[in-house]
Amino acid sequence: MPKIQRRVSRKTKQIVMGQCTRTTNLEIHHIKRDGGNDISNAQVLCQKCHSATHTYGEPGHSPLDFPADVKKKALENAGNQCQCTSYRGCH
Repeated sequence: MPKIQRRVSRKTKQIVMGQCTRTTNLEIHHIKRDGGNDISNAQVLCQKCHSATHTYGEPGHSPLDFPADVKKKALENAGNQCQCTSYRGCH
């Protein structure tokens, strides 16, 4: 079962999906496909959130992998946790 934080809206009393809190199967996502391989274009996502992005598996030119130092810094900046903030629920 995915770890999802939930909060209740005081106005609507509906359960709203929150940020994914997975800490395993993390991948570094290119925010912009043609945005380069530096830290400003890196986002840490779990595999499930990554596969839910609109460009995942899209035909065409795939960006080069991030260098190891950028991957390490991205993971460190994210606290070794998925940074998905989709309230649609990506799982």
